Amino acid sequence: MRLKSCLLAVMGCLLACGSDRAPHPDVLLVVIDTLRADRTTVLRPDLVTTERLAAFGARGIVYEQAVSPSSWTLPAMAGLFSGRQVTTSRTRVFKDAPTLAERFGEAGYRTVGIVANPLLTADNGFDRGFEAYDVAPARDRELLKQDLSALRSWNAEAVVDRALAHLAEPADDRPLFVYVHLMDPHAPYDPDHARYAPESPGWSAPLPDGTPPRVSWTPRLDAAQQRLLQTFRRSYDGQVLYTDRMLGRLVDAWGTGSRGEALIAVTSDHGEGLFSHARNADRDQDDGPLGGAYDEHGEQLFEEALRVPLWLAGPGVPSGRRETRAVSTADLGTTLLTLAGRSLSGSRLPLSASDPSPAVIAGTGNRGWFARTATRKLIEPFPYRSERPDVAPRLFAVEAGGFADETEDLGASEPDTLSELRALLDVWRGTEDQGDDGAAPVDEATLERLRRLGYVR
Repeated sequence: MRLKSCLLAVMGCLLACGSDRAPHPDVLLVVIDTLRADRTTVLRPDLVTTERLAAFGARGIVYEQAVSPSSWTLPAMAGLFSGRQVTTSRTRVFKDAPTLAERFGEAGYRTVGIVANPLLTADNGFDRGFEAYDVAPARDRELLKQDLSALRSWNAEAVVDRALAHLAEPADDRPLFVYVHLMDPHAPYDPDHARYAPESPGWSAPLPDGTPPRVSWTPRLDAAQQRLLQTFRRSYDGQVLYTDRMLGRLVDAWGTGSRGEALIAVTSDHGEGLFSHARNADRDQDDGPLGGAYDEHGEQLFEEALRVPLWLAGPGVPSGRRETRAVSTADLGTTLLTLAGRSLSGSRLPLSASDPSPAVIAGTGNRGWFARTATRKLIEPFPYRSERPDVAPRLFAVEAGGFADETEDLGASEPDTLSELRALLDVWRGTEDQGDDGAAPVDEATLERLRRLGYVR
């Protein structure tokens, strides 16, 4: 019981933030789906992919170690919207919790959601509290590749246009909360946007000495693999740069007019594999365009899937600050509400060096859990997977300023750390019945959308 109390105290520390701020500013929350932090200026100031967002971030705080509570959308957004710990790979934590939009509505805000991710639907609870909620229909990835008009009907330009239209509506006396969710860095990619991608040695292009891009899953890449890897990564970077340009229009418009300075946050729900690591040992190693490499998200809990960018600026937010400590995006919603003038208990993002940050961040994918400290990360497979002899808990080193390779399992050399983090996960999960695979069941409508988007094969 004593261990449980101590561990819960670590996981549930309350982050205090106090500042002078304008009461009830307009609030804009932008989530860019599938955006990993190392392809932005958050971790790479030399990159041109997010120059507009870098300029915006200079007005406030850049969080260099923002960690999502999940490696895929539903639990990640359930955590952000509820402010609760995400112990399952579904949205159960979200079902009986007041949502971010509901809380803004209670505070007197007009609430609008414009969402390009078709998983974030009403039947999954994500429209709760929104007076207007516009969400993309379920989309088949293969059909979208063939139909550019369908792909572009919910791209960043189209979504930003929808958001600007709401901003232009005749204002009532209430402040405005708008949530915008973009899908452009998520596959499939618009082929026109690959031309935006910068040549980046070690990422999509060979290193200066001619050696191929760095990957951890094979000792060498043949010429065909190099070309395919370059195509995927350049297309991804092109989509990120395109999204940055479109968001520049929205951020510029939001900061002008008679409503005063707005509170704006930009982040992502999760990152993307993009062939940085091999597929899980209990998956078909030939399943994918590069065989043993993993290009997606959800299954794995490496840094490229969990580390996301986070920019925050506006009333009550100090400008020109970079926060290097690890934080959870699940604390963003409560932070926005507090800055908007609503007094709430619960974990919040640090706004100054004197504000505390969490010692441990834990979360889930769709095949396992993770617990991450400042220097180590435990990846624990769901129970049903542990029957395989080649699937076991693994301990990796993590770094603050970038992504560690996460190839060397430190469990054998650091057994005490492994045991401590496993005990923490046991307490964190509690006694909740999560089913045989450690995950709450998913409804049929969501399962069909997952199939059409390529999450379930």
